[in-house]
Amino acid sequence: MLCSVADGSMAPEIVSMKKALFPLLFLLLLAGLFFSEIRSAVLSGLIMLDVMRYGRPPLLRYVSPDPMVSVVRYSGGGREMEADLYQARQGRAGPAIVLIHGVNEQGRSDPRIRWAAQMLCRVGFQVLVPDFQGFKSLRLRPSDIAEIADSFLYLSSRPDLSGASRLGMAGFSYGAGPTVIAACDPRIRERVSFLISFGGYYDLSNVTEFVTTGHYSYQGRSYIRPPNDYTRWIFLRYNLDLLQDEGDRRLLQEAEGWKVKGEERQLRRRLSPEGRAVYDLITNRDPAQVRRLLSQLPLRLQAYVQALSPSHYLKDLRAYCFIIHGVPDDFIPHTESLRLADALSGPDRSRLVLLRIFTHVRPTLPPPTLSNLLFIYIPEGIKFFSLTYHLLRLAT
Repeated sequence: MLCSVADGSMAPEIVSMKKALFPLLFLLLLAGLFFSEIRSAVLSGLIMLDVMRYGRPPLLRYVSPDPMVSVVRYSGGGREMEADLYQARQGRAGPAIVLIHGVNEQGRSDPRIRWAAQMLCRVGFQVLVPDFQGFKSLRLRPSDIAEIADSFLYLSSRPDLSGASRLGMAGFSYGAGPTVIAACDPRIRERVSFLISFGGYYDLSNVTEFVTTGHYSYQGRSYIRPPNDYTRWIFLRYNLDLLQDEGDRRLLQEAEGWKVKGEERQLRRRLSPEGRAVYDLITNRDPAQVRRLLSQLPLRLQAYVQALSPSHYLKDLRAYCFIIHGVPDDFIPHTESLRLADALSGPDRSRLVLLRIFTHVRPTLPPPTLSNLLFIYIPEGIKFFSLTYHLLRLAT
């Protein structure tokens, strides 16, 4: 009887407590959701400000301490690779990302790459930044693709990193193309959750047309920028090892000097058919001739262009892709990112953002006049904030 009386007397209190707990739990859940949203918004705002203040101490240091950086080594692309691993000092296992530098002699030591890695780590990412020998030698090679994929495999094999909620990759400039291709590798494509292509390209044939003639096009509209002679001759100089004839390599090493002397015809006569085909492509200024000149290259060089063009691999891409490009761009036209976005059409596959506050992959801010504030800073700031916010929400 005592039990029944006790049970009966407690029942209304228990029911009352349960009724009170439900709204409390709901409020806690709501607060948790909003806290996550607010945190992402705050971090996105700080990222935007730090980008605009590039070169100055980051504001993010006030909300997150300097990351821990360790050097790791692993097998990749048939060699031992070395990379910097950035991890938060709190030891939390956030999303992990492989950061791929572009064609850059300093590789992972480039101050811009270190800055980007630290920024990503401060907002919750664990970041692996390898050295890619092809890119550091100012070359693009199919072997770079294998090294990128193997770096991702290493990242996903680490017990302290493989438990991350999401794993992704980010490539910049000419490093973005091989990054997209690597993400299509059957060994990793189901595990790459997100991908960032910043200032990248869709097809090397289009880039060749731009570099040699200054012309680029998209959906029937044509554009032109003065071709960058420095880019063209640097591209030739650092890819001479693709030529089989040593005499061709020696002559084309001096090609820029021959051009200055006005002795181009004499130089061309001394080249082999292969060297002549490369020279004709590099010196051509007529966009209508680019495809024909590419088709006259030796088959192995044509295969090289195809092997390094993401356009031939995208059917195997599973990752969600953030496609970012600065406008204007003297190295890779922004129309390449438009084409990449078209090939990955649909909000569930990609997000395209063109930014006028970047020139290629470098922050470039106009003078802070009222006009620029209204028509550049505010609209571009909104775009950039939205981009970083969605990246943080997707990745975390």
